[in-house]
Amino acid sequence: MSIHDIFKVPIYSTQLNLDIKKLQSFCNEYQQNNTGRILSNVGGYQSNDLLLNDASLHPLIKEINTHSSKFAKEFINNNEQFLSNMWINISLYKDTNRSHNHPFSDISGVYYVKTPDDCGNIVFEHPAKDVFSYYFRKHPTKEFNEYNSMFWSKPAVENNLYLFPSWLNHFVDPNLNKTEKRISFSFNTL
Repeated sequence: MSIHDIFKVPIYSTQLNLDIKKLQSFCNEYQQNNTGRILSNVGGYQSNDLLLNDASLHPLIKEINTHSSKFAKEFINNNEQFLSNMWINISLYKDTNRSHNHPFSDISGVYYVKTPDDCGNIVFEHPAKDVFSYYFRKHPTKEFNEYNSMFWSKPAVENNLYLFPSWLNHFVDPNLNKTEKRISFSFNTL
């Protein structure tokens, strides 16, 4: 007997060594001076797309370009990836993001700047989630794994970068920390 894993969805994770205090200051100052938008966010602050020529962002942009190019070679092609847009997310108590994806890009990701306890994880949805829900009504399971999970969460960790295919639906759990905010950058590459 053999089992072949024929359809996989890759998630790339790496710990960076950036100055998160400097990036926290950038995000807080940006929020104070700029209005935001509402897209997938329910509550909280989401900036409009940032100007990518700001010197404060260059170390992060360099890391994103390097790691997204490395990641793309594993599942898309050998072309280098470059950051196409990036924005700030600041979530207070109970703020969250609805399920969404990022069309018109190759790779999407999140970089965590501030992650207090209970601030909410990023959750990825299985591409066949709707079919799974029908199947599991007929055949309930108590143990979920890589083959049968409809959702897979990754923890929000400071200085951590997650990359994933832009077509993959995902959402963010509510920030349940009553006193501290979660801060992250989200972005797309081509």
